[in-house]
Amino acid sequence: MRQSAAFALLCAACSSRPEVPIVNWHALGVAGNEFSISEFTFNRQIELLAREGFQSVALHDVVEHRLSGLPLPARPVVLTFDDGTEDALKRVLPVLKKRGMRGTFFIATGLLGKPGYLDWDGVRALSAAGMEIGSHSVSHARLTEVSDEQLREELVRSKQALEEHLGRTIEVFAYPYNAVRPGVRDAAARAGYRAAVAGEVHGGADLLDLYRISVKSTMTLDDFRRQVQR
Repeated sequence: MRQSAAFALLCAACSSRPEVPIVNWHALGVAGNEFSISEFTFNRQIELLAREGFQSVALHDVVEHRLSGLPLPARPVVLTFDDGTEDALKRVLPVLKKRGMRGTFFIATGLLGKPGYLDWDGVRALSAAGMEIGSHSVSHARLTEVSDEQLREELVRSKQALEEHLGRTIEVFAYPYNAVRPGVRDAAARAGYRAAVAGEVHGGADLLDLYRISVKSTMTLDDFRRQVQR
């Protein structure tokens, strides 16, 4: 078990990508945004994953696989959703539940209750449905450009608020704008996060800046397939 975990860690380090593909979506059905796709396209992408034998796992499972050899399915994939917008509950969750899949939803706690965003009841509903909940900071600030004091506040206060409202430990984080530097990564570790996800520019194999595939409106289904199969 430990040998397989060590092998997975070595392979991830060599490829500069995590051993499990991590996919990132933003809004569904909002026009004029390069990170927004239609519900139809999202359904096709999820159907493709199911058809090709991918099974969704939480980031928690990736951490445990890496550190203690927790077994994963033959074709694991992590499905992540940023910001905590209303479509997470209205559009994303029904599709995932239909396919028996689990997602990781990153919540910017300072945006909750604002137009277009979930409220705390919505976040609790996602958690109760078996979804993994992570922090996306308080204000969705670009953490590479804030003071050390604000950096700590964004990381710690969001984690504390989620834990208070959900009654469970929050151990995963998504860097707003996928922007991360060594100092930000170190601050995330000090705040108590076990894993954090970045994007295609700054992401790698390290648990605190994991590479994610960003789904964009220009991505074809073949593009999507190639990305998750790499």
